[in-house]
Amino acid sequence: MKHQSSKKAGWANSHKLHTVAIVLIACGCGWFVMELEILGVRALAPYFGSAVYIVMGSVIGVFLLSLSSGYMLGGWLSRKANSKLALGINLMVAGAWLCAISFFIEHVCDGIFNVGLDEKWGSLIAALVLFGAPTLLLGTVSPIVVRWLTTRASDSGLNVGLVLALSTVASFAGCVVTAFYLVLLSMRNTIFVSGVALVAMGGMILLHSAAKGRGKTTIKAEDKANEQIQQD
Repeated sequence: MKHQSSKKAGWANSHKLHTVAIVLIACGCGWFVMELEILGVRALAPYFGSAVYIVMGSVIGVFLLSLSSGYMLGGWLSRKANSKLALGINLMVAGAWLCAISFFIEHVCDGIFNVGLDEKWGSLIAALVLFGAPTLLLGTVSPIVVRWLTTRASDSGLNVGLVLALSTVASFAGCVVTAFYLVLLSMRNTIFVSGVALVAMGGMILLHSAAKGRGKTTIKAEDKANEQIQQD
């Protein structure tokens, strides 16, 4: 009985840590989305102006469209058995994209500006090229995280509310910190460091997925060996 009780307590603690880690992933991605959105306005403003109806409208519009596409893709991926692998790859690709952005922002904006497009369409295209892909990939996080947290259908609404509420609070924090402090620092370095953080986060998810896969394989092998012994 004591062994079973300690085993149940260990499982409960492990489950709580797993839940906290999952929620932190959603919160971290919420932070990075808002940070990138604000820094995106700063990146495009020198080329296409800082008027609200031009650059800010383009950046916000691209982020909304990309996030909606990411939500759809994340919902589809959440039904797959290898959703953890997919999420790890998505975060690593998004992080690598952010690291690369810090080196080609000027080239992309100069190229689009030199084409001679209207500043409205120029800023929209630049925002889509630079920030569309990583924002889409970050948008896949919430649906997958909700699926991981949901073990019973009756808990689905609570889990959705929890993830959306906490990730939105993290987005608020990312918005305030970026607008008040980070925007005063090097934009290039801030985006690069954020990309490195996302790559690290994705890498840890992939490592955990691989370790869990090896654990399941070991358990199956042990069960098969035990069955063979019993048969003998």
